[in-house]
Amino acid sequence: AVLDAAERLIAEHGYEAATVSALVEEAGVPASSVYHYFGSKEGVLLAVMERGAKRYLAEVPAFARRIGSRQEHLRVLVETAASLLDRDPDFLRILVVMAAQPMSAGEGEVHRVVNRVRELALQRLREQMEIVFALDPESASADHLARFALAAFDGAFVAHQSHPEVTIAELLEHLPAALAAVRRELGRAGRS
Repeated sequence: AVLDAAERLIAEHGYEAATVSALVEEAGVPASSVYHYFGSKEGVLLAVMERGAKRYLAEVPAFARRIGSRQEHLRVLVETAASLLDRDPDFLRILVVMAAQPMSAGEGEVHRVVNRVRELALQRLREQMEIVFALDPESASADHLARFALAAFDGAFVAHQSHPEVTIAELLEHLPAALAAVRRELGRAGRS
């Protein structure tokens, strides 16, 4: 109940507005419980991030082999990611905000969680670039394509948050073709 309330408050009003008193009111628990179980407001944020990371990482697709053609595989990958972004907007909103803001005192552990989630997403995307384009997942090209895809996912999520009438799937519709085009350009530039 406390973590659900905290996630909702932080996602809707920002970390600064999610005070312990607001959390206590939202969750219907005494402040002493918050301090006993989490130690501080930062401890609550860390628990929210850890729980969200576990949930998110369990759902990030990790296809072991190519599904159909390159375009079909990329389409399924993008559709799966778009669906994931739609299912857990509160955690992802917090993740994007925490990734974009400078680290302040006491938030080092939170930023480590944010970085771990993003690095795992990049690693899974690099592995997909190996499957789709026969690239070494540790190569500069696989990394470039993975970062390009993650930037597109981030951007589509943020754009959807500001304009909910446009779906994430619509915003990412051309990402498979864009990834194939970037791969071709990397090949032409000799960056296989």
